[in-house]
Amino acid sequence: PEQIVRLKFGKTAFNLFDRFISSISNGQRLNCLCSLWIDDTIVIDELLISRLASIINYENLISIRFDQIRFNNHLLLTKYSFKSLTHLVTSSSGEFRTLLQVIPIQLTFLHMYFDSINDIDEFIRPNMHKLRSLGIGIRCDSFYINQFILPFKNYQWTQLIQFNLNINGDVNLRFHMLQEILSPMYHLKYITLILNKALRVNDNILNGIQWRSFLSKALIFLKTFNFKFSIQPTSEQEIYMILDRFKSQWWLKDKQWFVEYDAHQNALITVPYFASKTFDNSQSYSFDLMQNPKIFYSNINTLSIDLEKDDDFKQILMSQPINQPRFNHVTKLSLNGYLTTDICDAIRNDVNLSMIQYFQFSSNVGTNEAFIELLESITNLSSIHLQYLHSLDLFNLILFPYHSLRHLVIFDYEPTTTKKLYSRICKLFPRLTHLTTDYHSRRNLRYLLKKLIHLEEITLRLSQDQHAPSQSWITQYTRWRRDSFELRVFKSANGERRLVLWINTNKNMEERRHSFKKMFHTITDIKLHSVYN
Repeated sequence: PEQIVRLKFGKTAFNLFDRFISSISNGQRLNCLCSLWIDDTIVIDELLISRLASIINYENLISIRFDQIRFNNHLLLTKYSFKSLTHLVTSSSGEFRTLLQVIPIQLTFLHMYFDSINDIDEFIRPNMHKLRSLGIGIRCDSFYINQFILPFKNYQWTQLIQFNLNINGDVNLRFHMLQEILSPMYHLKYITLILNKALRVNDNILNGIQWRSFLSKALIFLKTFNFKFSIQPTSEQEIYMILDRFKSQWWLKDKQWFVEYDAHQNALITVPYFASKTFDNSQSYSFDLMQNPKIFYSNINTLSIDLEKDDDFKQILMSQPINQPRFNHVTKLSLNGYLTTDICDAIRNDVNLSMIQYFQFSSNVGTNEAFIELLESITNLSSIHLQYLHSLDLFNLILFPYHSLRHLVIFDYEPTTTKKLYSRICKLFPRLTHLTTDYHSRRNLRYLLKKLIHLEEITLRLSQDQHAPSQSWITQYTRWRRDSFELRVFKSANGERRLVLWINTNKNMEERRHSFKKMFHTITDIKLHSVYN
C-alpha cells in the first residue's frame, strides 16, 4: 500500500472497492497517496469519508475528484484538512464544503458544480492568483444573473489560461454579460461555454461576427474556443443564416474553429469537441445542414446501423465507392437486420474495419455468408455480441480460431443446438475471459468451465423456474478451491435474473493480484467535462 500514489475507485458487481479498503490491515496507511478519484458509481457519504480517513492522510492529497457526494447531516462532527490540495473536481460545492475545516488556498485547478453563487466566491477569491484552470457549473435564473456576474468584475486573474462555464436554468444571459465575465481573463488560451437555455435565433450569442470582434481584441492569446448553445426551434433557412456568420476566414482559416448545428440537441456546437461520438441511423440527421462532413465522420467511434431502415445513411453507404473510408475511428459496430453482400461490401468500403474491437449483430434472418465476409475483415476484434437464431451455422463457417477474442455475448440461438454450439465456441474462442449467455443445464455449465480455461467471468441468464447451481456444486465438479471463485445471482429492475460467476484460478492468481492493484491506479490528468457537462 505504501507504494500506491494514485487511486481511482468505482463500483463493481463483486464490490472490489470495499474489499480493497478491508484488505489494508489495521495500522497500514497509504502514506504516498497524492491523487484520489471516486467516480459516480459510488456515493460519498459520512461513513465512507470516515473509513477512508483511517487509511488516507487527507492533508497529503494533491488531487481530488469526487463525482457524487451526498451527506445526510451537513453538520459533520469531524472536519478534514486538505491543505496540500491543488487540483479539485467535484459535483457539489456545498457537500464538499461540509468536509472542510477551511477552504484550500493552493488551488491551481478548480472544476466544480456550484450549489450557490456565494460558494463560487468562497472558493475562487482566495485562489484567484494561483488558478490556471477554472470550471464553473451552476443553475441560475434571471433574478440572480447580475449577482452571479458581479464578482467576476473584481477578480484578478494572473495565471488563468483555461475557463469552462456551464449554465443551467431559466436565465436570460446576454452577450455583453459573457463579455463582462471573460474580458478580465486576459491570458486565456482555452474556453468552453455551455448554455442550456434555448436562445432566440437573433441573439448575439449566436452571432459569429460578434464573437470574432470581441475575441480578436480582448483575448488575443486564445487558442481553443468550444461552445454548445441551445437554440429555440426554427427553420432551416434561419440555421443557415446563423452558420454563415461562422464561415469567415478568421473562423475557418486563421483560428480553424468549426461550427455545426446539432439537430438532436437543437444546439449550435463547435466540432469536433461537441460532435457526437455515436451515429445511429434509427435517429434523424440533417445531412444537408452539415458544414464539415469529414470532421463528423472522423469523430464517430460507435456506429449503429438498422439494416431494415431505408434512409439517407443507407443511401450514403450504397453510393459511389470512395478512395478511403469515411469512418476511420469506429471501434464499436452494431448491425441489426438482414445483412446482404452488397451492404457488407459498402460497410467494408466506408468503415475502417481494422479499428473495430466490439461487434454486435442481431438478425432473425439467415445472413451467414455476408456475416463471415465482414468478420474476416475485422482483424482486431476482442468482443462479439450476437443475437442470432442461426449462430451454430454461422460458427461452422469460421475456419480458424479467433485467439484475440476475449468477450462473447450470445443469445437468441436455437436451443436445440446448445451442446454443439458450446463445443464450437470453445474451439473458435479458446481465450475467452468473459462469456454471457443463457443457462441451460449444469452439464453445459460444467463443460464450459472445463474447456474455457482462461475464463474470468461467466454470466448466465436464468429463466423464472431455473435454480442456480450452488457454490458447493461448483467446488465439487470443478475442483476449484472455495476462495478461487465467487457466485452470485443478481435481479434487475424488470425481474430478470442473472447468475454471475467470478473466477480466480490458481493459474492466474498472481496475475489477478497485480491487476487488482492496477485497477485502482488512475490517470494523472483529471478531465472536467464528465463532471458538469
